[in-house]
Amino acid sequence: MSPSATAPDRAPAEVPALEARGLVKRFPGVTALDGAGLVCRPGRVHALLGENGAGKSTLVRVLTGHHLPDEGELLIGGRPVRLEDPRQALAHGVTAVYQELTVLPDLSVLDNVMLGQEITRRGLLDRARQRATARAALARVGLGDLDPRTRAGTLSAATRQLVEIARALVRGSRVLLLDEPSALLSGEGLAALHAVVRELTADGVAVIYITHRLEEVRALADDVTVLRDGRLVSTGPAAEYPVDRIVREMVGRDVDTVFPVLVPPGGREVLRVRGLVPAGRAVPPLDLTVRAGEVVGVAGLLGSGRSTLLRTLAGVAPRAAGEVVVDGRPVRGSLRAAVDAGVVLVPEERKTEGLVLDLPVRANTTLASLRSVAPGGWLSGARERAAFEEERERFGIRVSGPGQCTGELSGGNQQKIVLAKWLRTGPKVLLLDEPTRGIDVGAKAEIYRIVAELAERGLAVVFASSELPEVTGLAHRVLVCRDGRVAGELTGDRINEEQIMHLALGTEQAS
Repeated sequence: MSPSATAPDRAPAEVPALEARGLVKRFPGVTALDGAGLVCRPGRVHALLGENGAGKSTLVRVLTGHHLPDEGELLIGGRPVRLEDPRQALAHGVTAVYQELTVLPDLSVLDNVMLGQEITRRGLLDRARQRATARAALARVGLGDLDPRTRAGTLSAATRQLVEIARALVRGSRVLLLDEPSALLSGEGLAALHAVVRELTADGVAVIYITHRLEEVRALADDVTVLRDGRLVSTGPAAEYPVDRIVREMVGRDVDTVFPVLVPPGGREVLRVRGLVPAGRAVPPLDLTVRAGEVVGVAGLLGSGRSTLLRTLAGVAPRAAGEVVVDGRPVRGSLRAAVDAGVVLVPEERKTEGLVLDLPVRANTTLASLRSVAPGGWLSGARERAAFEEERERFGIRVSGPGQCTGELSGGNQQKIVLAKWLRTGPKVLLLDEPTRGIDVGAKAEIYRIVAELAERGLAVVFASSELPEVTGLAHRVLVCRDGRVAGELTGDRINEEQIMHLALGTEQAS
């Protein structure tokens, strides 16, 4: 779908809403921005693209007043500005909504929307005016029916994101920066986000949209800017940016084949599941067999049961019935039993469930295999560092050293640390839940290569993903979930996006 098919044609406004020229930002030992810039016009979606580490986040922080540039110029509405703190950016109508949302779960929707923009009368909150203002902002983002008294912690990730955008509208934002807004969304949530972005640009808001989902560029963007290594590579109308050009400019080389060629699996049965029913789910029992070297994809819409299936197999979620057998031996339904049997899960939420972000990378790498670096119960720093260097070499992990804080790494490098942590336990079955969520196209290709190499070495791999090209490109076989059950299985030429969607939606064409 072209941008013109999703929004009316808009002639570029004469005066940009926001313009950055020749921005340079240096930190000790690194130049994060080296002549970067962009021109964002009212009523247009400007896609800001680049690999992790390309300088996107630093550029956003400069545009929102968190960093002062060492060189370069910022203009808002055609006038030069100096943004020394975020409050000045807000005063100029520039607001960012980050991937890590700042919605406060224990406050109401009303209080979250009005946060920092409270309306008072004679020193007291004017609740009536606040409700009217919040309701108007919520209506603009498609949440007109949401009760403002609702506690924010009860909302879905997609709805919390829209609440945060509503907060930006209350602040009178004319330039809205959305940093990976679709990272946690799919299906209806993603469609709602896109609809809101189109409504905002129709009202004249300039939107800077950062995403790793390249299909969003085609569906949503009017303009594109590509950064690499802190430098401006190119900028122009989105119609001039087919996917191959975007990938080439982001990574600095042609990526001829994003998905590796899979070796046919062996005949040895590694994982056998019989009559599996996750606890709390009234669904038909599941039978599944996965062979050595086989990669099985699990697809389905949000809430279809993809993650529940993997978490049940890994012993993270309890099972109501059924048997899981690994290499001929039954496995009890607990996390410890699953790991001891060689079943490991790389979870969807790597920051909260896969890593301890405040620990150094060397410690995270060995968390699941401490016995190997703690002979006699005493942790050996030398062994820990050696183990990390081994995994660093194997996976190409980019860090300054074994002592670097894990929270400072890019999403792709964090994901490699989680993989390394579990692979050091010597697993037989590798379960991956959204293995490339929130990482750039170059890092995705590396993860795909790693998965293919692990399968070639004989691991049985089962992965769940909301990205259909990932499912069709990386799997020998695909299971499609719907309403908590497996609705069908696809093999060979039937593995395509159309068949997957028919099964996911339960349409008549699905077999």
